[in-house]
Amino acid sequence: MTMPVYSLQCPDCQHIFKGLVLEGTQEPKEWVCSKCGSYKAQNMKPDEHVEHPLEKAHGSGCPCCG
Repeated sequence: MTMPVYSLQCPDCQHIFKGLVLEGTQEPKEWVCSKCGSYKAQNMKPDEHVEHPLEKAHGSGCPCCG
């Protein structure tokens, strides 16, 4: 199971936030800024994805164990 977490930045307000793509779904064609609502948010590192914390072994960072 892979659910990549993207680092996104809005060019309008410079807000940096995270976006999660659920397994079995496609990456959105447009990302919406969670601060100003702009539809211009861009993926900061398109080739590098961070695994969602719940995909890793239980322990540090896990809401049920940590």
